[in-house]
Amino acid sequence: MAEGKSLKEQNAWLIRAAMICHVLAFVWVTAEPTKLLSADRATLAKQLETFAAPGTAGLGLIVIASLLLLGFVPPKWRDRLMHWRWKDPLPGSRAFSKIGPASDNVDMRKLRTELGALPRARDKQNALFYRIYRNHREDVGVLDAHGRYLAARDIGTITALLSVTLPWLAWWATEDWPKSAIYGACLFVIYALCVVAAKNYSLRMVQNVLAAASSA
Repeated sequence: MAEGKSLKEQNAWLIRAAMICHVLAFVWVTAEPTKLLSADRATLAKQLETFAAPGTAGLGLIVIASLLLLGFVPPKWRDRLMHWRWKDPLPGSRAFSKIGPASDNVDMRKLRTELGALPRARDKQNALFYRIYRNHREDVGVLDAHGRYLAARDIGTITALLSVTLPWLAWWATEDWPKSAIYGACLFVIYALCVVAAKNYSLRMVQNVLAAASSA
């Protein structure tokens, strides 16, 4: 799966929104929620708007933090974090043995006629799938599923990294172990939801690519 520049640019606001949510959640856990609730809502909204507005130092720090967090983890490791597979994590590695035959929209007979004997080895399946993908990567269904997969993968990766560090920082700041443990559990649940979403979007992308290739 190639990471097009346009897809990254389109997903940038989602990454920033996720980072802002993480910042707000950490502030909520480490501060006293009753004080935040009793504060003037208009003032809080104005401060948040000022913090997240384009060109501000707050948004700049969020952008830098997201770039650093994603920079720590290479794309292959991000795929491993999402698919929970060490070797050949991408679903393209199972495109012709499992995903294609399981989809009603993919004509496997036509693919065999046009491509010959389809590979069984996972690395060869992924290589052939990538070749086919390059011819259909501009299709609307493929672009949509691919962009959503990359967004879910990157947000999940950031959440996985933060779930290792932020609960400990919350405990250090509050000395409230139960609250920090609940916070860590919530981060893990968000990561798990990202895993489910990323898997579904990646499977949909493979199905859309093979469906487009078999109907061309």
